[in-house]
Amino acid sequence: MTKAKIPPELVEALSARRGSSLLIRGAPGTGKTMLALELIRSFGEPNAVYLSTRVSPSSLYEQFPWLGESIPPVDVIDATKLYVSADIIPGIQSFPDTIYSRLGKIKKPATVVIDSWEAITAQVEREKEKMESLAAAVTELARHEEMNLILVSEKFGVTPTTFDYMVDGVVTLSRLTMDHRNARELELGKLRGVRINQPRYPFTLEGGRFQYIEPFKRKSVEKKLRVKPVENTETHISTGNVEMDTILGGGFERGSFNVIEMGDDMSIWGYQSIVIHMLINCIEQKNHCICLPCCGWDERHLREQLLPFVSEEDYMKYMTVFEIGPAKREYEISENVRFLEGKSIELDWGVIRDFVSQLEPPVLTSIGTDMLEHPYQLKEKGKLGTMVKWLSRVMTDTRAAGNVVVLGVNPKLELCGELTHLSTTYLKLAELDTTVVLYGVRPATGLHCLETIVTDDSIKLGLIPYV
Repeated sequence: MTKAKIPPELVEALSARRGSSLLIRGAPGTGKTMLALELIRSFGEPNAVYLSTRVSPSSLYEQFPWLGESIPPVDVIDATKLYVSADIIPGIQSFPDTIYSRLGKIKKPATVVIDSWEAITAQVEREKEKMESLAAAVTELARHEEMNLILVSEKFGVTPTTFDYMVDGVVTLSRLTMDHRNARELELGKLRGVRINQPRYPFTLEGGRFQYIEPFKRKSVEKKLRVKPVENTETHISTGNVEMDTILGGGFERGSFNVIEMGDDMSIWGYQSIVIHMLINCIEQKNHCICLPCCGWDERHLREQLLPFVSEEDYMKYMTVFEIGPAKREYEISENVRFLEGKSIELDWGVIRDFVSQLEPPVLTSIGTDMLEHPYQLKEKGKLGTMVKWLSRVMTDTRAAGNVVVLGVNPKLELCGELTHLSTTYLKLAELDTTVVLYGVRPATGLHCLETIVTDDSIKLGLIPYV
């Protein structure tokens, strides 16, 4: 059984075996039922009961075939059929009493979902006052009977309700947009007895399953790991990531000029991860790579990131790093480093063009454009135009040779607007609740979460679509 699809705070709250009541609320279509079902899957053993008022048991199993592994069909109950009006049959047990007694007979420990609470209360318009006492009774029953009681509600707002105070935990699901693209967010309002380290998490319903998105982490690699290369094609250079290649129509088109925009937040880590995987993939296929790293990076950082995955011989042969500034450094300079003076745009970019022209295509060139702003004084009159002119020449060379250029930009840079207009591909990276989100402006794509997946012997970059 895996609990990886559930935020860690919820895992802690529902694993305590002390009995807990959890309210899941949100607008229709936000994913409440799917979260409730995922909680049953993770915490329902050995006893799980799903009281449904909105979906018939047969429809539920048709929509979620994996549910049979967690709940036998006999334990999925159409709660509306439990109700018979006392007006029709005098002396019959009231609906609230029926629900309460049914919960009391469930074998403990148990996980019980009531979906939805409003649908149940709607069945008994004349018993609203008693339903309030039922809400208090069932939450107390959960605490005393080692029962995880999960209540699904479509009532939500800024002002807490009486129900919010009765339950042990409140989770609110909502939709949000980023640059006119849809995403989903989970908010932990309270979890009694549990420290909430992160109050909001993005999540997706990809593949018909609820899955929260873990915070993006840079993985430190202390041993050799395998990276399975993704082969280039006759028309495209692979990014090293199958999912990214797919949304780009095969990878980066040969002869293309591509821009990846990042912010000043942790999205820069996402950019660095994308570049590292691209470089690894190209070196593994014996393609030459040129890199002018972004601020804060130099050849030593690239070496540290690349050598766990490629041989030192291939690294020295296929990886060339350009650095701006004096060649004399306090540390030992690697033989694959070439220096640019950083004074003349014409001279330095002439050197880069001449060097690339001598290499066998396809050549992947990665440039962190934040390294160009200060040395070449692009804010001075005329300098920006000169830099764009030379980058346009590089673009012409790139198309003619069938090479690929990838430029990392920041929206605050003078070059940003100019380069995005020139680019074949325009990707954006942003931060959402400690995750890194990737989406395409050109080509237009939905939102995808970026994650680094490390196993015992391999590492890869993954993309999870927001659905």
